[in-house]
Amino acid sequence: MPDQRNTSEPPEHQLTFAAELRELRRRTFKKPTEEALARRMGCGRSTVSAILNGRRFPHWEHTAAFVEACGEDPSRWRDRWLRADRQIEEGSKGLRSPVTPLPLAAGPEAEGDALLAAYWYRDNREFYEAAAAHARRARSEIRVTYTRRYPPTQYTTRASAEYFRTILDWAGEDSDDERSVRRIIGIPERDGLPDRDMLSWARQHHQDSKHILNYEANVLRWTAAADGLNMALIDDSVVFLAFSGGSRQRLNGFSVEDPTFMSYFAAYFDQLWAGLRPLGAYLAEVDGGRADKPV
Repeated sequence: MPDQRNTSEPPEHQLTFAAELRELRRRTFKKPTEEALARRMGCGRSTVSAILNGRRFPHWEHTAAFVEACGEDPSRWRDRWLRADRQIEEGSKGLRSPVTPLPLAAGPEAEGDALLAAYWYRDNREFYEAAAAHARRARSEIRVTYTRRYPPTQYTTRASAEYFRTILDWAGEDSDDERSVRRIIGIPERDGLPDRDMLSWARQHHQDSKHILNYEANVLRWTAAADGLNMALIDDSVVFLAFSGGSRQRLNGFSVEDPTFMSYFAAYFDQLWAGLRPLGAYLAEVDGGRADKPV
């Protein structure tokens, strides 16, 4: 039964579900305390703490009360909870449960309409923490873009640095899974010349990543005097869209977990990718045939 599982090493899907509940709570405008959640859920604070840190998998009634306390419709979490419960149960029996995408919610007015649940992030830290958490749980493929006027090293926060490190670590991890990371890097140009700071960062990035077999980077020559819309596509399930502008630190965005929504951005990414040059070849051209030119 749910709420009774409490082992020294919680199942992976139990930890994943706990992380999703923590993320939901963090996004709540007035983040409810554990005491407030316990009152809404009809349990003790220790139970709430155990659920949030993954030591205990909640039964549906506790999950529904938690979700409602965080301002969301519990019905939107029913399939998610059922999937996690099934995966945990089958995992305990040594079986492997396939991950199935959540179905679209039918629109109330017209047949064929869909309601998408978007998770909004208020600032740089929230966005990058959520994206890094999803990247660590990726199964096979991560597709990301970086099209900004400034290199990452000029506005690094702890959360953004951890996100960039997570992507490379995931690609280089020794795993039996087939995994792939593709990154599109926009390098700003003015009068046909690449931005010096971005070019310097791109050279260093090439040095840091060229030994990772599962990692590829292509270059988009960027001539607009503004940041582009950046995205992270993780497996076939979740899209992160980032919006930046103004100061170098300013960035927020949202994520959507929906395979249909994902398919549009995946097609756009693949179209961009097909027409771009690999980072190494781009640097070789810019540096006169020396892709390994020191920074």
